[in-house]
Amino acid sequence: MKDKPLIFSASIGNGHTQAAKALNAELLKQGYSPKIVDTFYELNPYLHYLMLHTYLSMIKWQPSVWRKLYFHAEQVPLFHLLDKFSGLYITQLYRLVNQDNCPFIISTHPFVTAFLSNLIKKKNLNMPFYTVITDFVLHPAYLRETIDGYFTASCEIATFAKKYDITPQRFISTGIPILANNTLALTKEEARQRLGISLTDKVVVIAGGGRGLTNYSRILKALDALDDALHIICMVGENIQAKKKLLKQKSKHDLKIVSFTDQFIVFLKASDTIISKAGGVTMAEALVCETPIVLFRSVPGHEEQNTQYLTDEGAAISVSSYRELATTIYRVLYRNDVRERLITRARSLKRPFAAHHIISCILNEEYEKTHRTVK
Repeated sequence: MKDKPLIFSASIGNGHTQAAKALNAELLKQGYSPKIVDTFYELNPYLHYLMLHTYLSMIKWQPSVWRKLYFHAEQVPLFHLLDKFSGLYITQLYRLVNQDNCPFIISTHPFVTAFLSNLIKKKNLNMPFYTVITDFVLHPAYLRETIDGYFTASCEIATFAKKYDITPQRFISTGIPILANNTLALTKEEARQRLGISLTDKVVVIAGGGRGLTNYSRILKALDALDDALHIICMVGENIQAKKKLLKQKSKHDLKIVSFTDQFIVFLKASDTIISKAGGVTMAEALVCETPIVLFRSVPGHEEQNTQYLTDEGAAISVSSYRELATTIYRVLYRNDVRERLITRARSLKRPFAAHHIISCILNEEYEKTHRTVK
């Protein structure tokens, strides 16, 4: 019977689920029979709703509170409250983990990592446990003594490990996993032919993550200041209200509205730039596609740090107001020096095979453990 690794995620942020799918696909290629667990929903649908609603409400209505909590947690271990809260679900979580032929478990969400870490301690489980970090910057909330390996896109491993007195060898710089399917090989021309977009159009993607968390209408109005009509693709994800509003909106631009799709890479390949918040997986996908990135209204805290990282690296331009959007998009679309600089930096940062790297590291580690035991 094939081994059945468990990949624990949470459909709170779509990026975590996409990362889990990327790892799942890689494990299937390696001959395993993995399973993705939507952790909080599996434990209790009401728990899932509570976690999702609390998070979304906070970043939408009280973003400054979320920002304070996030950065304050770098000094005070507020995140350990999740470990205590997870004690209410130890029995249910143990049922999910205690599966036959499960050689190791992986977490792609920090909240889930806290739950699993507490379970491993409480039940004294001798099961390899790995966590995949879907942001570009490390945060102490990720740290747990039960974790055997951290996979990250951060280039500050040594500094972070020293600051928090963690063995740096537990961290491996792999990048953020994305689904490495055959769409990565598409050229811009091939992507546009597949989507029915003219090769001469200037194409802009506006993305707000899986939940469609951006003000598409206001961005479109801001871009009306441009002289030329653009081909604008609004990726609204699961945001039905945004889609309804956009269907009624008049614009000088050629507007296409796309709900949640597994063809996001194709749209990125076809576009000349993306306007987006700085979600880790979306940014990893944009870098892999070498699509110039304009960052706008990112979530405070983790996405704020992603913004800082990408702009410091020269792989993105950050815009703070609607007034700046049209000017910035004009520069990216029509100034070759600006555009080429962003593409060149993206090319140097992209990690298209992060999922393969992560799974290879885990499987090699597991082989070495078994080999040492046999000897």
